Formats: sequence, C-alpha cells, structure tokens
Amino acid sequence: MSQPFFARACTVGIVLIVVAHLGCSRQPQPIEQAVPAESTDQPTVALDQPTLPEDESSSRSQPVDSAAPPMTDPRTAGPEPTQSPGSKAPPGSLQESLDNQPAPRSADETLAELGYKSPAERLQEKLAPPPNATRISKMSPLWIDVKSKRVFVDGYVAQREAFLEMFACDSETKEHESVLGVAAKSSEVHAALLAIGGQVGKTVRFDPEYVAATGQRIRIWVMWRDEEGNFNTADARQWVRNAETKQELDRDWVFAGSYIWKDPSDGKEYYQADSGEMICVSNFSTALMDLPIASSDSNSALQFEAFTERIPPTGTFVRLMLVPLPPENESETPTEEAEPNDDNQPKAESADQRPDESLMPLKELKAS
Repeated sequence: MSQPFFARACTVGIVLIVVAHLGCSRQPQPIEQAVPAESTDQPTVALDQPTLPEDESSSRSQPVDSAAPPMTDPRTAGPEPTQSPGSKAPPGSLQESLDNQPAPRSADETLAELGYKSPAERLQEKLAPPPNATRISKMSPLWIDVKSKRVFVDGYVAQREAFLEMFACDSETKEHESVLGVAAKSSEVHAALLAIGGQVGKTVRFDPEYVAATGQRIRIWVMWRDEEGNFNTADARQWVRNAETKQELDRDWVFAGSYIWKDPSDGKEYYQADSGEMICVSNFSTALMDLPIASSDSNSALQFEAFTERIPPTGTFVRLMLVPLPPENESETPTEEAEPNDDNQPKAESADQRPDESLMPLKELKAS
C-alpha cells in the first residue's frame, strides 16, 4: 500500500470519528432554555433552531419563572367590561345595541298582538249565561244552579272522526282523542259538582285486580246551535259508539273524582285530571268522570269512537248540562223534606228531560 493512500485513509477516518463524537454528544435544547451568548455583539443560536427576530428571541431565551401567572389563551373571552351606574355604552358598541332593544314581551302579550283569543274568551263573546245560574269561576264559563241541581259549562267540538279516550277534555289538552274541548279545568268542574251535592267515589284500580270506578252517576246533555241558529240537544252518550258493534254508549258516567298529587321536588299540589281526563271513555286512575266498565286506554284496543254522523262540525260551540242522578235503586222523585222551589226558580227536572232553548241564549239574540 502506498504512503499517500494510507495518509488519506487515516485522515478520513479521523474526520468520521470526530463527526460521530460531536453528533452523539450534542443534546438539543428547548427554545425556552436557550442561553444568550456571553458576547454582546451577536446572540448565539443553538443548532437546528429557527432564527427568531431579536425582540422575540430575547424574550424566548429568558428563564421561565414558576411563580408567574399562567398565560391566557387569546381565543377565549375575557372578563365582561364593567360600567359605572348611569354610564352609557360607547356609541356603536354591542352593548349599546342591546340597551336600545325593547323589553321582552310576555307570551300573553305576544298572543294578544297576534289576535289570539282563548276558547273561554271566544265562547263568552258568543254565548250568554244560562238563566237562574250562578257563575263560580272568574276565568271559565262555568255555572251552577243549586236548586235545580245542574252544572253548566261551555265548550266546542274538537273531533268528529277519531278513536276516543275521552268524551270531553280540558281545552287545549287532549283534543286529538276527545269529542269536546271544555273551557274549564277539571278541578273547577269537580268543585261545581260538589256544590250541587254530587257524591264523589273512587277512581279505577288495576292492582292487584281490576276494580271499576265508582261514584254518583252523572247524566250529560249537550246543547248547540247549527249554522242557521237552530237549537239542538242530545244525550252525550249518543255521540259515542262502540267501535266494533257500532252501538251507541249505554252507560252513564260516574263521578270518580280524580285525586291530588304532591310533587316532592317543589311541594306543590296538582289535581291530576287537569291534564285532560275530564269525562273519560277509557279507564284512567286520574279521571274526573269515568265509565264504570272495563275500557282499555291502549291505542291498539280502544273500545269507543266518535259517532260521526250525529256530531256537528268541528268548532261548533256547545253547552254541557251535568245532572247528578240518584242511586239506581232509588226514585228520582224529590222527597218531602226537600226544600221547595221558589216561584221564580225552575222546578227540579228529571234527568231524562231534555234541556230547552232558554238554557243556551246567544248574546246577539239577547241584545236584540
């Protein structure tokens, strides 16, 4: 081997050893830990680190102070600006635009502006009170006639073609499965029946075995006027029929009475039938009035439907007359101890006697 070749090989080997030694011994330092060079002429920058502007590199090279407060993400919202009382927001600011917005309106105010009227308001504009009756609700068209033992309450036709769970429900509750919507709460009707001597029973029970609802029987009459203003009346049972046999309902409702439930979360009490179960044809443990026979509330096994051909058009105003009946084994004839009627008061009528036109006067007719 010649001397020049050997010298060159040794030189290359020494260079490779030095490079390998430098590569293994050099440890990369984080940018935050870079220490400025002792020379004041030019800062020394670690190898493989990006060159930063002078102001940024100097700030990055300072040691981290563990006691310094954490940095705030500039993308997050800062604290709300505070204003001294009586000061105005800067012109054109978001706060100024919010301050200039009108105060929010209540739901009732919004509905009134849109021209909405509740069922009770529409009924009271159209129908005059029944004669010789006392109104017992400030908000609802509900009256009692104590001497004749009658309750009157107004409503409207909600459904003509439907399988039924209720014959009548509180207005704007379960009208999709009721013939009538009634412009009063079930709790108010309950109070009215008690006021004329109605005897409340018990709601249906299913556990451990089925026990039908009990209570005084209530005969229900429906009054309405057709488009020509002609007066009509019907036994409410004639508007309900068996979905299989197509025969009209042949049982009176009973005054089951629902019940009051106390919400443990807020301590408030709620009359359960106010959710819509006023006059039921399916059995509900929350019913104000129910049928004293087994009648499922399952959608696949509903027993009753609306008797479409006998029901006036949807939206027709109606007046219900509720008449408590004596027990089935007693006569409906008043006893001698019963208080006689005054000459100016209508005599107690049989529950089978249809109401007459005088019990449903129209305001327009009364005014004329």
